[in-house]
Order: sequence, then structure tokens, then C-alpha cells
Amino acid sequence: MPSIPKIIGDFMELTFSSKICKVNVVSTVMPSPNVKIITFKGDFPQVKFKIGQAIFIRIDDTNYRNYTPSKWDSESGIFEVIFHLHSNGPGSHFIENIKVGDQVTVGLPRGFNIYKQEAKYQFFFGDESCISVFKSIKDEINHSENNYLGILELDNTSLEVPKSLGLMVDTVPKSVNRAEFAIETLNKLDDKIWQLWQNGFFYLMGNAKSIQNFRKALRDKGVSSKNIYTQPYWADGKVGL
Repeated sequence: MPSIPKIIGDFMELTFSSKICKVNVVSTVMPSPNVKIITFKGDFPQVKFKIGQAIFIRIDDTNYRNYTPSKWDSESGIFEVIFHLHSNGPGSHFIENIKVGDQVTVGLPRGFNIYKQEAKYQFFFGDESCISVFKSIKDEINHSENNYLGILELDNTSLEVPKSLGLMVDTVPKSVNRAEFAIETLNKLDDKIWQLWQNGFFYLMGNAKSIQNFRKALRDKGVSSKNIYTQPYWADGKVGL
């Protein structure tokens, strides 16, 4: 829900208090100029978080934005989100200015578990807006016997961010032709590696056009549609997707 009238937002906070809560900012880190990691603390012991679920943050009287946590611990009341600062809209400006001690209104997690635990081989494709969810999946994979690869198209200032977070994926610069360099990297994968991953599960997230182009490249390489999960977070020229 990108925006709603203030009176409705205020009403929702009162009426759905079990699903909306106040949290405090306890730490902020910026591994690059356009990526900000924020840790929040609140009281939500009843929440059973599932990987890929989203929260919403009320960024002003009328605007809300959805984000996917990279970590969630209901028992301790702590969660973390890795945000993409794109300097293009109220959500980005709000997150950029958040500081330790601030109090924020959030809607508790909702949605489905997107993690395919049964898939031995898993593959990530996306951009800065996906690092948070990919890190949560990576952490789960590391607790199992599954394996992952990935290609992220990032701004030049963020190319080293995934590695700093322990996310071992290939990174490529963004291109005017969405996913161009990512597809080139995909096509250069060693044949022995591709034999393992071509029947794995693929998470494609982030920019809508990039997803479309990368999905086509996967289908051209014989990947089944049922093994591809897509989730567009944003599209060029559109707000609040």
C-alpha cells in the first residue's frame, strides 16, 4: 500500500494494534552510499516469521513502503532490514534520515514463505533492493546441505556490498539494457556447474524489466517456468511498485 489518507492510517494503527507496532532504531550501518542496514527492536513475541515475508513502514502521514527483513528474531524482538537508497521518493528519503533512537511504525510480517528448502541448488538474481531477502535465504541455506549461486546487478559503489555481508555471488555493473551483463555472466557459467544448477530453483527479484530479460535467458537455456520465482520490487518510471 504505497499511500492512504492519514485518517485511515491512524484508524488502522488503533484498530489493528496486534498487527502494527512501534519499534525503535538500535543501530544503522552504511556499507555503501546507497545501501543502509538498520536494526530495529520492538515487542512481537507471537510472530512466526517466514523467509520472504514483508513488513510495511509508515514513512509519513499518508505514505507506506514494503520491505523484506534480512533477519528476524521474535523472541528477542529484533529484526534487521537492508535498504536500497535510490534518492527517488519519500521512502528512500525517510530511510536515509533514520537515526539511532528514532521510533518507527511497522506492520508485522505478512506473505508466504518463498524459500524452497527441498531444492538442493538455488540461484539469486536481482539488485540492491533484493540483498535483504537474499541474505535471509543464504543464512537458511548455510544451515542446510543446499547450495547457492547468484548474480546481482549493482551500482558501482555497491559492487562489494554482498561480499561484505557474506553473500558469495557474482556482481556486475548495471546496464542501460537491463540484465545485460548479468545474462553475459550466466552464459559464461562452466558447463559442469550449469548441469547442477539448471534444474535448481531460481529467485528473480528487483527491477521488473531486469526480471523479464533474465527470465527469458533462463527459459532459453531450458529452465522450467515452475523452477523460477519472480517478484518485482520496482519499475522504471513508477512509484511504489
